[in-house]
Amino acid sequence: MRLFLATAALLSAFAALPAAAAVPPRSDKTLVELIEGTMATLPNAVDQLAAKVPGGLHATPDAPSQIVRSMPFVTRDGFRVSALEVRGFNEGGDVPMARFTSIQLEQRPCFTRQDITEHFHVASSETNLPTAPSMLPNRYMMMQMPWGRLSFGTSQESGGCVIAIVGDATGGLAGVQLPLPLPQPTSMPGMPDLRRTWPMPAGAYPAE
Repeated sequence: MRLFLATAALLSAFAALPAAAAVPPRSDKTLVELIEGTMATLPNAVDQLAAKVPGGLHATPDAPSQIVRSMPFVTRDGFRVSALEVRGFNEGGDVPMARFTSIQLEQRPCFTRQDITEHFHVASSETNLPTAPSMLPNRYMMMQMPWGRLSFGTSQESGGCVIAIVGDATGGLAGVQLPLPLPQPTSMPGMPDLRRTWPMPAGAYPAE
């Protein structure tokens, strides 16, 4: 009887504890494999890219209809992705085509510029956005790839840690004017604010 009462009390104590935070799903790809499997395939059908991330890609209420994104997940080598975002363009085919993508990274663990040079043996150039708010990417290491431009962005707050990886294969696409309208802040818990994470060119940051 005592054992039963003690066990019941213990179970009641555990039931009173707050629910543990949901563990993000883990991708079967490393961060570099994710880049090569998504950005290096641009242009690509949006639904084909959706199959490459845990849980797929989904529209969200705070974003324009052209933008879909993943839920947070962890790469096989431990990097935490806040979201993989894709901009789809209707080019007259059966499905929207993706030419512009963004991987948003958390700072821990830190993906550094040294990591970039170890994995990507391509000449790079630098672009600075001095007017960008401190939390937004303000310094980009850009590489010209066969499919388009690959850029790695850091911010004043992130220091040497990359927080945005951008794949841009929009060059030469007639009638496309980037950036598209900025979304409004999300009210969904745990979802990133696209205004603060989607890379924008100099001078395009809206006043708060």
